[in-house]
Amino acid sequence: MKGRYSNIKIAGMASAVPSYVMDNMDYVDLFGKRRVVKQAKMTGVYRHRLSRRYQKISDLCICAAGKVIEHLKWDKKEIKILLFGTQTADYEIPSTSIDISSRLGLGKDCMAFDINLGCSAYDLGIQTIAGMLQSQPDGAKALLLVGDLVRIPPGGVTQKQNIINIMMFGSGGSAIGIEKQPGNHFAFCNFSDGTGWDAILKYKRTSTMMKGNVVFEYAINDVAENLMNFEKEINISGGAIDYYCFHQAQKLILDSIADTCRLPQEKVLTSYEEYGNTSGASVPITICHNGDKFLGKETVNICSCGFGVGLSMGISFYQIEPRNILPIVETDEHYDEHIKHYGSLYRRRALLMSPCTEICKLIGRELDRSGCNISLYGDGNTLEELKSQFFWKDCDLFLGNIEKAAEDISRKYDAIIFDMENESGEKILEQVSFLKEKEMLSDTCNVILVSSEEKGESVLREFMQTISEQCKCRANAVAYVPESFNLFPDIGDSTEWIDRHIRSLEPQKLSRPFFLTNAIECLVSTKFAAVSQSVIHISDTVEHFI
Repeated sequence: MKGRYSNIKIAGMASAVPSYVMDNMDYVDLFGKRRVVKQAKMTGVYRHRLSRRYQKISDLCICAAGKVIEHLKWDKKEIKILLFGTQTADYEIPSTSIDISSRLGLGKDCMAFDINLGCSAYDLGIQTIAGMLQSQPDGAKALLLVGDLVRIPPGGVTQKQNIINIMMFGSGGSAIGIEKQPGNHFAFCNFSDGTGWDAILKYKRTSTMMKGNVVFEYAINDVAENLMNFEKEINISGGAIDYYCFHQAQKLILDSIADTCRLPQEKVLTSYEEYGNTSGASVPITICHNGDKFLGKETVNICSCGFGVGLSMGISFYQIEPRNILPIVETDEHYDEHIKHYGSLYRRRALLMSPCTEICKLIGRELDRSGCNISLYGDGNTLEELKSQFFWKDCDLFLGNIEKAAEDISRKYDAIIFDMENESGEKILEQVSFLKEKEMLSDTCNVILVSSEEKGESVLREFMQTISEQCKCRANAVAYVPESFNLFPDIGDSTEWIDRHIRSLEPQKLSRPFFLTNAIECLVSTKFAAVSQSVIHISDTVEHFI
């Protein structure tokens, strides 16, 4: 589809990125200098931004939107369209844009909706809004938000392959103010090649699958051809275009497009060196990143082109005033006030007994990450410190002896977790028996024992049999080798542990604590609701890394 409008103005734009910088050259010792340098030269990506634990894509886009609205001095009630282009929305239901419109304070007559688009979201988003504004009076205002999130995955990032997979991609969010104003020319075209719909594919709860050769050929052939045809059909010469801004897929692809289209290198804007591939936000991020090049000009003519997943493509030609292109903002803020308690374990309740060891504290933090409703029993100072590290602050603390604590407990638990390095078998049996007697355990409650391999499997199985017979509840164990659990990640949103431990060239030692916590999460969940008297061994010999 192709078209022109004489009344669409790109009024202004802003972009926001996280502060954490992943520098690919820091991994030379891990992967070898030749491999890292070769990848950097080919892709052009040396650094990129990753979001911390609780940041969402809405947080980045709202930060950018606030900057644009304030700079343009817009009345929020005059914004009638809010379109959000993303593939990493905060919610599957409802559209994240509806939540964003409330957080921004927009009027109830503002139409807000999401579009599931990645690399082409910026151009196709502008084109969608441009068509909708045609039915509105002059001066009508709209807001386009575009962004996608790349977060440091806990545990998984310690595997070499996962580090490689994220060495090209970065988080970023952008906001573009669009107005219906006569005298502003906007030309566009878009394409969707459905034969390549599965070139980049992701089902729910799976990793992304990509046919790299299909995407590459599409980018260097179809994109270049359509761009040249676009310039001919709308009758603009290269001299009329001040700058070209492409989706920042990687250096090799952009160089190939520029070479095929014979574009002057100084006219092609880039940002992949600093921010990597930021999906749909890469075009506005690149424009904001290159703001210094526009100084002294009243307006600049930009031809932008987003292409990729779909396979889809959008090309746009428009003017923008450099004074309304804002510098990129760094932010790690995340909005938590109205977050509902959720997660894969949010319907499950677990009681963590005397969490004094680093392993037990990590178990608590990881269960909290999965949304489990946690209660803590033990020493007051230790419990308060651990609770402060949780995201969900509604966990219960029970102090003193178990009999006194039971007076305040009014719920049934699906799991009780004991660290056998901290509690004797006799004490564990006594406490489980008491909680069972007080009807504080669910019918399928699982007593989970965390034990070192030194206890021996036969001893663990005998003890679990005793618990099952005397307390009439399930019992399972997770066993580990203590020497392999000497590295633990920092708490909260900190990323310093990545710098310290991944670069120690022993990522497998850092991963094992996460293997243990994953096993605990499975035992707490309903997946293992029928499992009893099993021992899960966290291997100390198998190599999990390439």
